[in-house]
Formats: sequence, C-alpha cells, structure tokens
Amino acid sequence: MVYTHIASACGFQPRDQGEEQQSYTIAQKEQKGDVETGHEGKPEMTLAGTAEIPFAGMKANAKFEGGELPLHVVGASRCYRAEAGARGTESKGLYRVHEFTKVEMFSWTVKGKEVDAFESMLAVQKEILRDLGLHCRIQEMPSSDLGASASRKIDIEAFFPSRRDTFGSMPLRQMKNDGYGEVTSASICTDYQTRRLNTRLSQRKSDFPYTVNGTALAVPRVLAALLENGWSKKQKSVKIPEALHKWMHGITIIEKKPKH
Repeated sequence: MVYTHIASACGFQPRDQGEEQQSYTIAQKEQKGDVETGHEGKPEMTLAGTAEIPFAGMKANAKFEGGELPLHVVGASRCYRAEAGARGTESKGLYRVHEFTKVEMFSWTVKGKEVDAFESMLAVQKEILRDLGLHCRIQEMPSSDLGASASRKIDIEAFFPSRRDTFGSMPLRQMKNDGYGEVTSASICTDYQTRRLNTRLSQRKSDFPYTVNGTALAVPRVLAALLENGWSKKQKSVKIPEALHKWMHGITIIEKKPKH
C-alpha cells in the first residue's frame, strides 16, 4: 500500500482518459485535519500498481549528497491494477490480471546520465528474455503512448501464439494482431517525479535528480509466454528453458502424469 498522493506524484492517476478506474483505493474512515492541534488527518491510501511508486516515495523530501548518485535499486512486489475498460476486455488469462508479482528496477541519477541507467536496464531485460528463449521485438514508443511522467519509453514485446489472429491466407502485415504482447518496459522520467516528491540534490536547491525505471520480470506474462512457446501439441508437454533447469530439480519437461 502507498499513499495516493505519492502515486499521483509519480504520474499514476486513479482514472484514465476514459474515466475508467485503474487503481484500487483503500476504504478508510475519514480523518480530517485539525488546525488547532496541528493534526494533518489521515492520507488516502492506494494499492501500488508497480514497485516504482514506493521506490520513488522512499526519497520523498530527501536530499542526495555528492557522490551518492547514481543509485540503483531492484525489488520484487505484489502489484494491483483494476484494468477496467477496454484494456481488461481485450486480454484474458495470465496476460492481464488484477494482482501479480513483478520485479522492478529503479534508478536516481544526475541529469545527463539518465541514458546510461536506461540502457543498463534494457540490457538486463534483453538478457533475461534471451536466456529464456523468447522471440521478442523492441518498440520505441511514440509520444502519444507515453504516460504523464515519461519522456522516453521502450517496450519489449514477446510473441504469444494465442494472441495471433489468423485469417486464412491473409498477409501478416494485414492481421489485426500479429501475436506480440508487452512483457517489459523501461522509462526515463527526467525530474517529473523528483520535483513532485521534493527529492533534491544537496549542491543546489533548484537541482533535482532524474529517475529511470524498468521491468526486470513481470511474472504472469513471462510465464504465459513460456507455456505457450514451449508447448508441444504432439507430445502434450511444455519444454522448460535451459536457463531454468537448475531450479527445476531435474525436471526439463512438464507433461501430464500417466494414469495408473
């Protein structure tokens, strides 16, 4: 759970442009502030849609001393998204869910060094997806697809056989959906978040660090991609990527147990 004003400062709004609810707020007994006592009341809380929000919030009203930046953090968290409206109806199954586990990367850096952090995160994303044997494509997102906080965003999309629309002999370029779906993204947010969270550099009061964030692993989507791409219809089994063998206790193929 995070304070709603922290999520808002990070660029996450409770409703999208179509006024559809996209985040879960926590039902709380309202506590108004009291001017005489100085009590400020109880801030509204929201279920975080990504660890980016609590990471950025950790440094709210804080100052970075010289030499502290860049600061890189990574963490796993439960994420909660309402996914109301069109986004919720377009996708079924593991691809788009209301609650999931995600590993997130986050960095604070000085202006001019944000691209280094950005490219470092992209390299991690590429390495993970490549080692899992997934067929992917990299998309530089247009300004119309950027959120409130991002100045640049790159999505990596994996191929999902189930998401591909097949219309007989129709050429691939004319298909409504060619089977690719986003599995990771990385964004440069410049000083959008730090200005709103009052995260400063100690050298000058007017200087704010830049923030960069990226998905290391969105568990349900990657799991869905592995199941679909590793599935053998003939053998009725799923092949496990070699990179995961050491954690599978000798299991390299998932198949239905024979009936006794």
